[in-house]
Amino acid sequence: MKTLIFNPAILADILFEAPHRVNKRIKTIAIEMGGISDRYLARQINPDDQMAKLGVEEFVYFMSNTDLKPLDYINSVFDRVAIPISNTKVSNESAWLKHISNISKEAGEAISVLADHVSDGSLTIDEAEECKKEAYEALQALAALWVDLKRFQPPKEEE
Repeated sequence: MKTLIFNPAILADILFEAPHRVNKRIKTIAIEMGGISDRYLARQINPDDQMAKLGVEEFVYFMSNTDLKPLDYINSVFDRVAIPISNTKVSNESAWLKHISNISKEAGEAISVLADHVSDGSLTIDEAEECKKEAYEALQALAALWVDLKRFQPPKEEE
């Protein structure tokens, strides 16, 4: 069984650096979070202030108004990946078929690049990085397909 190595100090630092990463003032983020006190928010994300810490609800709102780097860190602890997906709505059969074609192309590119790089019986760091990039793009496409299928509503038949 894998031992989880979660370091709360790393997460605290990631939260503290978020306003700088997204180039927003604490006051702006506090307003976007529903008008909470900017002073209290500054205390909540300050790693040195042990008396005021973000609760789960505030944590989620904070990420939605800054970035998902805290989630990326949490995912890394659990050896998982969060994949942003396209929110494209497919409106008709022709668009659906083009969408499926693009997804197939992304998946095929990932497999093709991997096959090319390992065909000589070795894999360099640069080749592995290229494979990771292609695999990530394929995962994004497949995740978007999953969402589209989840939302799929067959056309109503005319009587």
